[in-house]
Amino acid sequence: AELKHGRAAMLAAAGAIAQDLYTFPGVEKVIGDAKMTGAHDAFINAVHDGNPQAYAMHQIVFWVGLVEVLTIPAISETMKGGPRAAGDFKFDPLGLGKGDKLARMQLCEIKNGRLAMIGIGGMVHHYLLNGKGPLGQ
Repeated sequence: AELKHGRAAMLAAAGAIAQDLYTFPGVEKVIGDAKMTGAHDAFINAVHDGNPQAYAMHQIVFWVGLVEVLTIPAISETMKGGPRAAGDFKFDPLGLGKGDKLARMQLCEIKNGRLAMIGIGGMVHHYLLNGKGPLGQ
């Protein structure tokens, strides 16, 4: 669970910073300049107001849910004591996990994931206190 939460936190932290650096064209029409949890609330309000562009939230939920469903066989194999290591989905197109580097890369992933879990928590609290994203001092 720590590995999965760490990976999600790394993506969340990168996304929180990226939305302060770049805004996709057309987003302002739906949510304005809202960031982080404010963007979520703006999307929900736009859906309730009948804005068809706000249904992007449904697409996000669908695709994330699909990824979760597709990982069920791997998770069940791990839980039953199979040979698969936790978090190993046999996806390494760059070959970074070959040879002696695998143990170091796994340790780096765990440490970066732990730091990202703390970091995204701080970013969300920063937003809740002053209404600005992580780079919007």
